[in-house]
Amino acid sequence: MAISEWVMADLVREVCFDVGDGPLLLGGALAGYRAFADALGTGARFPYMIVGVDDPAAWEAGSGTLDGEGRLVREPMASSAGGGAVSFAPGEKRVGLVLHSGWIAGLRDALAGKQDASAGLDALAGLATTGFGRGWLERADAAAGRAALELGSIATQAADNVAIAGGAATGLTTLGVSRLGQASAAQVSILADPGQVAGLSFGAGSARWMIGRGSGAESGSDAGSDFILSSYADNGSYKATPLSIARASGMVTMTGGLTVNGTVARQGSGTTSFLADRTTSNINSVMEFRTTAGALFIGNRDGTSFGVGANANLSTGSWMTVSASGVSAPGLTSANAQISGGSVTGLSALGLAQGAAAAALTIDSAAGQYAGISLRSGTGLRWTLRKSNAAESGSNAGSDLVLHRHDDSGTAIGVAWQVQRSSGNSLFDGHVAPLTDNARTMGLPSQRWSVIHAASGTINTSDAQAKCDVGAVPDTLLDAWGDVQWRQFRFVDAVAAKGEDARWHVGLVAQAVRDAIDARLGEGAAVRLGLLCHDAWPAEAEERDGEGALIRPARAAGERWGLRYEECLALEAAWQRRRIDRIEALVSGGGDAGG
Repeated sequence: MAISEWVMADLVREVCFDVGDGPLLLGGALAGYRAFADALGTGARFPYMIVGVDDPAAWEAGSGTLDGEGRLVREPMASSAGGGAVSFAPGEKRVGLVLHSGWIAGLRDALAGKQDASAGLDALAGLATTGFGRGWLERADAAAGRAALELGSIATQAADNVAIAGGAATGLTTLGVSRLGQASAAQVSILADPGQVAGLSFGAGSARWMIGRGSGAESGSDAGSDFILSSYADNGSYKATPLSIARASGMVTMTGGLTVNGTVARQGSGTTSFLADRTTSNINSVMEFRTTAGALFIGNRDGTSFGVGANANLSTGSWMTVSASGVSAPGLTSANAQISGGSVTGLSALGLAQGAAAAALTIDSAAGQYAGISLRSGTGLRWTLRKSNAAESGSNAGSDLVLHRHDDSGTAIGVAWQVQRSSGNSLFDGHVAPLTDNARTMGLPSQRWSVIHAASGTINTSDAQAKCDVGAVPDTLLDAWGDVQWRQFRFVDAVAAKGEDARWHVGLVAQAVRDAIDARLGEGAAVRLGLLCHDAWPAEAEERDGEGALIRPARAAGERWGLRYEECLALEAAWQRRRIDRIEALVSGGGDAGG
């Protein structure tokens, strides 16, 4: 296929934000390039190349034409979709005039079948290995291979064992011992002379932990050679033995504290204890917790009730007994928790510990009645958080969540915050303001407000005291702004939701503003201007509460360009003002209209 002269005559490249696998609407020439319509005109056939900027893996080359609406009508010849039309996703793409795709395909066909390489050589060439790896492949036999890997020599090798002698096996990341399908169990034996340590060391450059047989002498009656767990300092020197188990008696000795998250049980019949077992008159299965201040005893009090007290027989001084008929606490005073009439008073703190399910405090009330929590100062109400007494009229209406505030006498002032159960709307009686001035945004790059309803516009700080380096807008920046084009467009998500009913908008494309400014002032100049913004965010997994209800949906990682339109319009006004001044000067007989 011949290459026509106009293929190489013009530098033609446009930006594109359209989506799908059909005709694509082109978005205008890039700085320093021409548009297809200007260089070729409608109806001319030309070779094109499309490459994704946000997704470089998406590309397509082919032959195309422009239709009456300025869209690129595509006939793909090669693409990332196996040669078919690529369904381009939302994001910036570049479309350029290139060599004829047919000419490239002809070159490909001409080279096909030349100098076929063997599959074996191709496979070896594709190995992502190092010089050391290739050198090991060149070893003459297994012994030479082991020597290259510094594994030492294998002294004996039988059907059921392999022993390594004459050195240590180092550099291993995993060592497995398998006896699957064999008559005996799989095991690793570590042997040492009597009085010597035999065990496994775990370290980070040097030893940090050692688990195994201690060095204590074996003095008969199964004594000695106890099981130990020892720790080591950062320099590898011995530090302590926090755990040892006597081989003769099974006694466990711990030199540090014990933290238990679960159940501690004693095997066999009898009592279960922590530190000590005790049995007194009418008392059995007693557990003792002892501190420097004294002991706490818990056990079966009299065969029918369970007691907690300060002495072993759980009688005198006992401060709580639990039985089938309820809870009795005769030893409590006004300073302690009191249990009476189904209520608990006098507590300084109440904690709900999470078990197999989420911890929850349930407060029930009849329909049309309050249910909530009161926060007081002394006996005077200050705040109440509660379910409202509004009737439930259907459609999830009523029983809203309400936060009331109270004055110094405890009288309700009014609702500070209300969440409607039917809609989830939050209503505030006072102003909503950040705790820290000029430090928080309203919304996030990945979690935007769709619309803000307001009676008037926002007030932006413009005080001279808050500004520095104040000066005239440079002509170079105004020249660059003159290259920016206002556009008509529709939003991708609106088209996806509404189809052809999606509304049209007029405005700017952030990437086009960036490219126009960078073309005049140098790459990276645009992002130093406050009018251009770029945000990125990481992926987040979905979040659900203890009952499985969705709190926050999953979010993919992404990035987005944006504009501060008030600054863009200010720059547009400055450009228009300069242009008007030049026109007036030209009309009065001096100067030129300029750009």
